[in-house]
Amino acid sequence: MNEGHLPLPDRNDQRNCVERYEAMIKRNVHYFFDVEEWELIIEHYLDENELRSAKQVLELAKAQHPGALDLMFAETQVLLSMGHLNKALDVLDAIGKLEPYNEDVHLNKAGIYSQLRNYRKAVEHYKRALELAEEGLDDIHLDLAFEYENLEDFDKAIENLKRALEINPENEAVLYELAYCYELNDAHQASANYFRAFTDEHPYSFVAWYNLGNALARLERLDESIEALDLCIAIEERFTSAYFSKARNLVVQGDFEAAVTCYRETIEHDGPQPVTFSYIGECLEKLERYEQALIHYDQALALDPNWVDAWIGRGVVKDVQGRLGEAIKDLEIATRLAPENGDAHFFLANTLARAERFEESLAEFNKLNALEPESLDGWMEHAELLLMVKGADAAVLKLREGGAVHKLNARFRYRMVSLLLRAGREQQALLELEEVLVADHAAHVQLFEHFPDAAHMPQVIHLVELYRR
Repeated sequence: MNEGHLPLPDRNDQRNCVERYEAMIKRNVHYFFDVEEWELIIEHYLDENELRSAKQVLELAKAQHPGALDLMFAETQVLLSMGHLNKALDVLDAIGKLEPYNEDVHLNKAGIYSQLRNYRKAVEHYKRALELAEEGLDDIHLDLAFEYENLEDFDKAIENLKRALEINPENEAVLYELAYCYELNDAHQASANYFRAFTDEHPYSFVAWYNLGNALARLERLDESIEALDLCIAIEERFTSAYFSKARNLVVQGDFEAAVTCYRETIEHDGPQPVTFSYIGECLEKLERYEQALIHYDQALALDPNWVDAWIGRGVVKDVQGRLGEAIKDLEIATRLAPENGDAHFFLANTLARAERFEESLAEFNKLNALEPESLDGWMEHAELLLMVKGADAAVLKLREGGAVHKLNARFRYRMVSLLLRAGREQQALLELEEVLVADHAAHVQLFEHFPDAAHMPQVIHLVELYRR
């Protein structure tokens, strides 16, 4: 599919045409160009974002070749580049009257309606293009799937992507998009089933094996996932995305040594990347090889001094090592580089608390709570610090602020029970406890872990036993 109808230019031909045209303008004479040559010149100025020049060329071209269909398509591209979407639609309407069975009219209209966010109209025109087109049907189905994604109709998107693969099973863009749609639709089992069947039919499709591996990982079938990713790598040894997915599985399994080996293999194929050194640093951190972790974070920063994850990693390691002042400096750099990064604020807040810089720590927690209210740990740690420095009542007030997001979370609710008990508000605590025991009895051990005295309170024990199933 040649979007926009303009030809893919031969660069030598295009350069010659542009030179002839510019010489013509400079000498104020008139040369003849055929339609294809005019298209090449227009394409050049559009590529250079010289829209006024493109429009001037178009007018001269139309004067030499009035009514030329290809120049009408070129006009739509000039209008689109200038932001005149509705005028471009008018030109396409005129072309459609001349050639009612031209699929390019509908493809261009669909693209414009998509830009106008009229996705249903875009769908109509892509469907009409499918009826008219004889080739490129897989790409049209892909474009149609994008519009269904815009409409959040992922089932229809998936249906069209499957049709595209029936036409052309080697279309990698479709394979990637299908995996993405399954993920958006939370259809991980369906994704695994489809790509399992697809690899049975097309055993050398490394993208399909990669998608299968990722779907299985989301189903927590990690050994099967690694097996699929290994097959992907066997087919396409330099496909580093598969190595990253495999390494992530190994991290989840706690096999950090193997994960490091896997990450190192990506360096052989892709060269050194800051993200790779950061991931290796995190694994070494988990293995408590802190100095080696710092070396790898430094290697990431040598490649990109603004790599935020490496600054966070350095701060976390130095905190563990008791080098609190240095840790705070690194984490402060992270928050300056990425003010919206919740992890940076979370770790900085905790490190400041360990350094007994409590007011600064509370300020960081406030930033985190505003930035990422969905972070349960942010609310819990904030309340915990308030419990220590200002007492249980202050902690209760702060935790209640997080209730708008986390009120149904058992961990959140048992912590609230603990804080209410510590604050001496026993009646409220027991009411809260009764409700959460009904919702999630097994998690009540979290209450005793946080406030061991609760295990010796008769009314608490009575409720725990009463709701034991």
